[in-house]
Amino acid sequence: MSVTVDRESICENFMDDEELIFESIDLFMESSSTRLEALKEAVKEKNAEKIMAEAHALKGVVGIFSPGDVFESAKVLEFMGRNKSLEGVDEALVDFEGKLTELRTILQQWRNEVAE
Repeated sequence: MSVTVDRESICENFMDDEELIFESIDLFMESSSTRLEALKEAVKEKNAEKIMAEAHALKGVVGIFSPGDVFESAKVLEFMGRNKSLEGVDEALVDFEGKLTELRTILQQWRNEVAE
């Protein structure tokens, strides 16, 4: 896995407002955990509609910080749900969760650097 975070682009998108960036990271950390748990439950239940909704929401917040691999992985889950084609959904969830964890780690490290 190779999750990337382009700090320069994020700063530009937030008009170099560090306080807003880090508030957004904090909110992302909280909401992504909640949404991931809901997504896992939806996958466990094989609930295509819920998979689509949770993956879509996660795709949106992930895209703010990393529009590459993590975003694409969420998009796969969203389309699986939308198309009600759940073959391979468990593997797709594992892939997404790994990438999301990596993104969360990168963002937390950035947050910690600033706090020092």
